[in-house]
Amino acid sequence: MRIKAGSLLLIAWPLWLPALGSAELHHALVVSVDPDQHGIEVQDTINTVGDGAAGVEFALHPELTPELVGEGARLAELGRASSSDTGLATRRFRVELATGQQQFTLRYRGRIMHALRRQGEEYARAFRETPGMIAPEGVFLSAGSFWYPRVADQLLTFDLEIRLPKGWSGMSQGERSAGEADDGSRRERWRCDAPQEEIYLIAGRFTEYREAGDPVEALVLLREPDPALAKQYLDATRSYVELYNGLIGPYPYNKFALVENFWETGYGMPSFTLLGPKVIRFPFILHSSYPHEILHNWWGNGVYVDYASGNWAEGLTSYLADHLIKEQRGQAVEYRRTALQKYTDYVRTEQDFPLTAFRSRHSASSEAVGYGKTLMLFHMLRRQLGDQHFVEALRSFYRQYRFRVADFDALEAVFSRVAPQPLDGFFAQWVQRQGAPALRVSEADVKAKGERHVLTVLIEQTQPGPAYSLQVPVAVQLEGQSDAWQTGVRLEQKQTRIELELTARPLRLEVDPEFDVFRRLHRAEIPPSVSQAMGAERVLIVLPSQARPDLQDAYRRLAESWQAGNGEQVGIVLDAELEVLPADRAVWAFGWRNRFRYQVNEALQGYAFADRGDSVRIEGATLERDNQAVVVMARQASNPEQALGWLAADKPAALPGLGRKLPHYGRYSYLAFRGEAPDNVLKGKWPVVGSPMSVQLGADGAPAEQAPLRLAPRPPLAPPVVEPSPVSVTRVDVSLGGRLAVGRR
Repeated sequence: MRIKAGSLLLIAWPLWLPALGSAELHHALVVSVDPDQHGIEVQDTINTVGDGAAGVEFALHPELTPELVGEGARLAELGRASSSDTGLATRRFRVELATGQQQFTLRYRGRIMHALRRQGEEYARAFRETPGMIAPEGVFLSAGSFWYPRVADQLLTFDLEIRLPKGWSGMSQGERSAGEADDGSRRERWRCDAPQEEIYLIAGRFTEYREAGDPVEALVLLREPDPALAKQYLDATRSYVELYNGLIGPYPYNKFALVENFWETGYGMPSFTLLGPKVIRFPFILHSSYPHEILHNWWGNGVYVDYASGNWAEGLTSYLADHLIKEQRGQAVEYRRTALQKYTDYVRTEQDFPLTAFRSRHSASSEAVGYGKTLMLFHMLRRQLGDQHFVEALRSFYRQYRFRVADFDALEAVFSRVAPQPLDGFFAQWVQRQGAPALRVSEADVKAKGERHVLTVLIEQTQPGPAYSLQVPVAVQLEGQSDAWQTGVRLEQKQTRIELELTARPLRLEVDPEFDVFRRLHRAEIPPSVSQAMGAERVLIVLPSQARPDLQDAYRRLAESWQAGNGEQVGIVLDAELEVLPADRAVWAFGWRNRFRYQVNEALQGYAFADRGDSVRIEGATLERDNQAVVVMARQASNPEQALGWLAADKPAALPGLGRKLPHYGRYSYLAFRGEAPDNVLKGKWPVVGSPMSVQLGADGAPAEQAPLRLAPRPPLAPPVVEPSPVSVTRVDVSLGGRLAVGRR
């Protein structure tokens, strides 16, 4: 059929009847987009569930004006309201329906074009987002775009017919069929019978790769052809869907697609993920962020979140994706320590909040609470219940709430069914209470008792406020034994004295040695790190007055970019303007010729660091001034609570990239970069010295011995993903208007 310019796309396909399930609305949308003009034209037939409703209220984008098509309904505009999630001043409408009427049809057109804007804290971590965009680079429309009539707090199903320019293709939830119009434009139809929270419309010029599977089809949509990259993602899709099918339950959709976005994102939508062009080409993404986004189809996009009572899905997804993969590689202890370190470094008292208040990540501090504290909640729950009961509860939770909204109360109810004791106190403490415990070993004494030894330990909770109820692991390395003896102790008071009767002489005691308890770490438990400076309440950046002009200007631009949007948090000063460094805030000393550089060298006495003027030596690696940019972290000698960082480069062009990348290396103590990008060539952490959770023990007045702690390994919650065998891939070249170009790759 011939489509007139500017008209709605009306495709002569048979109408699909909606399978509403538990959804309350069904949308039958016919959409045409004009990327060059940022334009959209829509006809939407909305079907209400049941016997009909007296009326439907909805919000729409401010540049879209709807009109009713047909008889039997009345449309009235109610005014404008600011959207809480995007800030758009949306237009609000109400449709009054005649008695017994179940559906109505709206038609509207207009422009949607919102530039990318930066969200979050520029200094610690920032994100670029848009409420919606129809542009030559691509189309990004979500519920936050208000591109379709958005009814609050109602699940929906939909049919979506899309007309796109020649050479373009789209992505949404559900199943797709596609074809080509007479004028060469592409037309697609998407059908989603599973109840959804919103409708996505993504489009662009893509080369498509796919691999059929039972029951899940894997898709990769790239902005430039790259069969090797596509093959990696298709294989990873199959492997991780298989992993989570076995761990949790059947994948809730019939496809999963990797879609390359036209700006850097890490979005997980139902049945697809939208990742940025640089992100998808980082090799570590395949086994970190990518399985995280796949798993969101169970948690967040399969079982929905009641955001009003707290977002549990990000933490559970992080635990069963990021943490599980580290656990499979024997790196879970370090992962948990890093999560606790982020909380310790980024979350000050005034930034903290209970999990009931977490909606989404918008800063480093909100990420540390919403992701880190929640994943640790699930880890502690697993440790309390045991792996078998924990997995049983996960599967039950998924079965019961698939395509339904669930909150922390629902989690508590499901997990309580497999728990040997009530969990109401556990969830109240970790979900509703703000903050975290802080622990230390205050006393440890060993006495011989015949052939046995009695170890007496005083453990304190040092946080302000009341005590937490904690189950804390304790490990003791015994003389003559390979693996440490381990037990758990219950802490209910601010001070708890325990006695352990042991079969051999204890050499070393560690409390919570594998970071199994969510808590605020003592500074001596973690090495000096970038995150300590990035998370500081106040920061002073000291610029080198003796640097050459082009380099000094580049340092100042970097400092000002960190200062932007942070008010009085970040100050900037020349080194010549200071007599001494302030001890009441974190300090960054910029430049090889900074007059306070020597203080970093002094603060790192005892570590594998040597300052040699135009080079430094770190852990055996020599870093030259003219070849590398260097970042080194220490603590101020007069106040270890405050970080002292040194950042130096000899190429001004390397500093903007270094400033953008540095927040992503928060857990490291030292870094080196090469080139103007710049590219990381060295990263590491200083050793931990003097932890208050670790005690070297002596018996009956004997001197303490330096004894290492050896812990038996724990099995992961699920076995590692097996590397997939080579398979054939079908490539779909969308420049052919939807006709398949099949070839072996």
